[in-house]
Amino acid sequence: YDRFTTYEGKSANSNYTNVQLYLKTTEDEVEEPTLVEGIKISHTLNLASDISINFAVATSVLNAYDSYYLECKLPVYENSVISGYNIVEVQPVLNGNYYYFTLMGVTAVMMNDMVEATLHMTKGGEQFVSAVDSYSVGTYAYSQLNKSNASASLKALCADLLRYGACAQIYKNYRTDALVNASMTPAMIALLSDIEAVTFNNVKEEIVQIDNPTVLLRGRSLSLESKVTLNYILNLSNYKGKLEDLNVRVSYTDIQGKTKTVVLTDAVVYDAEQNFYSFSFDSLLAAELRTVLTAVVYEGDTQVSNAFTYTIDTYGNGKKGTLLDLCKALMAYSDTALAYFAG
Repeated sequence: YDRFTTYEGKSANSNYTNVQLYLKTTEDEVEEPTLVEGIKISHTLNLASDISINFAVATSVLNAYDSYYLECKLPVYENSVISGYNIVEVQPVLNGNYYYFTLMGVTAVMMNDMVEATLHMTKGGEQFVSAVDSYSVGTYAYSQLNKSNASASLKALCADLLRYGACAQIYKNYRTDALVNASMTPAMIALLSDIEAVTFNNVKEEIVQIDNPTVLLRGRSLSLESKVTLNYILNLSNYKGKLEDLNVRVSYTDIQGKTKTVVLTDAVVYDAEQNFYSFSFDSLLAAELRTVLTAVVYEGDTQVSNAFTYTIDTYGNGKKGTLLDLCKALMAYSDTALAYFAG
């Protein structure tokens, strides 16, 4: 596997297709499962609006069991010391000759965090487990950078990915003693795109399309957590209807040149006293962060706002210090992703 991939498939052995995250705490005595040696687990990365790790296991291996899931242990750090683990149980999705277990929600700062993944299997009422598979986003990036047959564009993408992760760690003050790009060799560093050449657009036009709009744009904010998320902050002081009747429709052209519209329906209180509410949009791929977004607010199917245009990279204007470094690293990574996927 030498590409960032996305896939569609059907759930195997279960109706669950989503990742369930919780902290496992139990004091019950359980019978130790039987260790099965030699199960091969392969890896790819999803490049969606977040960074996800795909653990892939051949169907010929897992079809010998009645049921199976992947348990992922994610370290929780306090002052760069592991204080515990979050446990994620990931259900399989069948695609071709492999079952994929996708660990979602890996944030930029977590690229150097090692995930300990274990397959849990049952057959005839007996419990089995695989050996622990330790992996991280950084592991994938370095493996591609060290491959002689990996394409130059993929290596450049992985190099910019590592720099983005390190800038996020510095900005968030997260494990700064273990930056994900710390092991990059001079040859790898030479693959980085020129961060000083990164520029930002300034797209924040409000298009007047209706008379007397009752919903106004208060502003926008950007969240760089598990996903690159654009938050539309709306002023509802003049809106007399029901909050649950509002929806924000965000239209844009994707990397394949197709027009997409995403409907946002979940409002979050931003400032109750001033009647400000926020709608969050996180559907862009990494390669699409410069695409123009056009957002319009509707009450049901009736337009109640002007149209607002924006691009994610506009956020970088006027930023300073480590936040500016992070914005530049993010956009350098986005530009390299666009070159990789469009190439």
